[in-house]
Amino acid sequence: MRSPSRRKKLEGMVEISALLEGALKTLGVKGDYDRLQLDQVCRRLLGEKLSLALVRIDLKGKILKMEFNHPVYLQEMNFRKKDLLARIKNDFSQSGIKDLTFSLARAARR
Repeated sequence: MRSPSRRKKLEGMVEISALLEGALKTLGVKGDYDRLQLDQVCRRLLGEKLSLALVRIDLKGKILKMEFNHPVYLQEMNFRKKDLLARIKNDFSQSGIKDLTFSLARAARR
């Protein structure tokens, strides 16, 4: 009777996410990639209407700054700040975000 074969642990194997992260650091675009991921998480959590009003996000240390295109959305976000912060911390915990600030986006110069 043949004994069951055991899988050998392969040496030198690396998870793809670790490989990708190393490549992004080497290329100097890791910050841009993290910012893109954070933007996608924020837009998903905000929902359709608020994500359309979101002009940009910026991460300054542990504070996430979100800029909106109308004052009505600023008021809405101030009401939802505590809930949104908890959801961002839960969904994007590696960012270490401690606070949110909201502001009105400046009009684009032409």
